[in-house]
Amino acid sequence: MRILFVVPNVPSFIRPRPLNFIRGLSQNHEISVLCVATNESDHQFASELRPYCHRLEIIRLSRWESLWHCIVALFSSEPLRCAYFYSPSLRDRVRTIVHNKEVDLVHAEHLKSVPMVKDVLGKIPAVFDAVDCISMFEGRRRRIIRNPFLQIFSWTEWKKMKYGEAKTAQLFNRVLISSPIDKEHYSVSGQKRDKIDVIPNAVDLRHFAYQQFTPQKDLLVFCAKLDYFPNQDAIEYFTESVWPLLRVRRPELHLEIVGSRPPRSVRQLNGQDNIQVVGSVSDVRPHLGRASVALCPIRLRAGTQFKVLEAMALGVPVVATRICCPGLGVEAGKHLLVADTPEEFASAVELLLDDENLRENVVRSGRTYVEKYHGWAGCVKELSESYTRAMEHFRKSDRAPISVA
Repeated sequence: MRILFVVPNVPSFIRPRPLNFIRGLSQNHEISVLCVATNESDHQFASELRPYCHRLEIIRLSRWESLWHCIVALFSSEPLRCAYFYSPSLRDRVRTIVHNKEVDLVHAEHLKSVPMVKDVLGKIPAVFDAVDCISMFEGRRRRIIRNPFLQIFSWTEWKKMKYGEAKTAQLFNRVLISSPIDKEHYSVSGQKRDKIDVIPNAVDLRHFAYQQFTPQKDLLVFCAKLDYFPNQDAIEYFTESVWPLLRVRRPELHLEIVGSRPPRSVRQLNGQDNIQVVGSVSDVRPHLGRASVALCPIRLRAGTQFKVLEAMALGVPVVATRICCPGLGVEAGKHLLVADTPEEFASAVELLLDDENLRENVVRSGRTYVEKYHGWAGCVKELSESYTRAMEHFRKSDRAPISVA
């Protein structure tokens, strides 16, 4: 099958879901990828992606273009986070490729991609990977925002996201999402919900091999995309509310914050109170794999947490907030420890540092869980089955182009 992937960012190790879908599918299918680069650093990922692509086109999108599209979107039903990534050039390339019958199916990732593929919907089988239920995330985000202007903005985005999610379920032949709870909250009802397939996030089990690094005593690690608001909020919450408790009890502890594009509020933590902000790295494994405990103090969530799965695959015990668990099939106390309040979180970290038997049991159970439920081979197989269902739905439906408002 000839598959066209349309993604809003360049697939890479920091965006592993599309990268690993493409890698897996390329063994049996011809993959073309169209994506947007919003900064020069995005182009560095092309080399790891290109070997799996029949065609790879990365279209540069300037910040001024993005800002202009956001201004226009203020007066429309389009969410700003989607408008920011809108590329008329990419939209035209999709239209040309489909018109010339160069592909058999279109795979669009995230609501950000929908404006670029809407012109071809109804003309070719199309699958939409929502990844997460963004309206659920935006609704939760509003609960912790204090600024009244940001609350208004978040409410507006939430309404637009709900509308966009409902529309995509109508327009695409199949919808994918990364967890059952995200499917449950997705903004559709009735038969349209039957079009949604749950395909979880996964881990490259060979790359994240079990216990390939020696843990460094007294080292805690938080590893995440730091320009993503839930991750920024998580580490700021941890350093403000949990870290002071741990440092009073255990002044020998060190904290590493690892991830791409740390905002100024996170960079300012570097060098304070035994905290090191590492920033972007080419390989997270040496940092995450050396941790005595991996942290996931997320307060806002949608989908499943790669940071949890990667730590468990490496054999690093995890302490996470309860909100991280519903998207996974993990059992608190067996695969990881769960804590919500600052005192609970500090105590859970200490428990893993002090109780060697508990630590070993959590580490082994975590790796076994990831091996059983979160390998990419199984996810790619499920994706192929979703493609088959999408093509069957397309054949049965009216082939006249769908009118998109």
